[in-house]
Amino acid sequence: MRSIIFRKILLRLFPLIVGLMIPVSAWGVSAFGCLGATVAEYLIPGLGYGFLGHYDKLLVLGGSRWVVLNKYLQYSTNKDYEKNFSKIYRKRELTDDKNQHDFFYSRETFYANAYVSMYGNLTFATFYDLYETGCEDNPETFGLMLAPFQIWEYYDEWTFWVPTVWASSVSLKSDLVTYHVDKDLSKNEMINTSFLQYQLVGVGEEMLFRGVIQQSLYNLFSMGFSKSASRWGSIITASAVFGAAHSGAGFTASPAIAFAAGLYFGIIYHPADGDFDLTEPIAIHSWWDAILAHRRLKGAEFVERKEGENALNYSLRANRTYPLLGFNYRF
Repeated sequence: MRSIIFRKILLRLFPLIVGLMIPVSAWGVSAFGCLGATVAEYLIPGLGYGFLGHYDKLLVLGGSRWVVLNKYLQYSTNKDYEKNFSKIYRKRELTDDKNQHDFFYSRETFYANAYVSMYGNLTFATFYDLYETGCEDNPETFGLMLAPFQIWEYYDEWTFWVPTVWASSVSLKSDLVTYHVDKDLSKNEMINTSFLQYQLVGVGEEMLFRGVIQQSLYNLFSMGFSKSASRWGSIITASAVFGAAHSGAGFTASPAIAFAAGLYFGIIYHPADGDFDLTEPIAIHSWWDAILAHRRLKGAEFVERKEGENALNYSLRANRTYPLLGFNYRF
């Protein structure tokens, strides 16, 4: 009950913040400070942008974060929400080098996980936006968030098409996947929601790991090393951080796979003979995730979840799986 009341109070604060920030923003960046604005924006979506006078970002980025935060709280405070991953997912080895993957989702669990992922990646995009120009107005951020759909920017780049075509055509029949879902959660809902979720994963993670971390490391290394050494040092170090952030649980990337992917994205983001450019890494990352997630959900078997059934108390049922995937990584 307290969390529901808190959520309602927070939602009523957003329009108040919008109204109050107009006179306060006259103080400018120097008065409030970029670090202070970033902290304020992290704590309360829209607050930092309001202080800075960036009302388009306040409404779009701050508003979007409020919306998905509200959705997350709506679902996560429900009694049917399950936050324990060990009760959501189980994997067991079968014969013929196949694995059986079982996911157990109530409507509340699926949507809470999807919305908290969206919130995190919108927050990463906010960090990048404020970092890139030191809290000055940065209209290019909106374009970067739409990078996956700006195909004219990279349509002639083999570095985009090789991994994208691979994700679209690689065989996904070495494993078996079953989703155990409640009656009120449909397959099409999961597919449509996952598309937006994984598009934002590509945007947010690339803005954070490449746009903020890799670029910051390059600037740091450049104080004492050559351009080439600084470039490689930043690519490798940022990729190591990227790898460490992935656990390999479920269908997420293992640390080793994520590290290798980070190297690939990092080289494209900062080529030896060019400047930093996030457009293509975001597009590759977003489409890779979205395509594989779509294929996994489209081909998996869906069965009705019994009341209270989860990955820990599931009774095995024979011959109720559909061959689907053996190589699917989220990064």
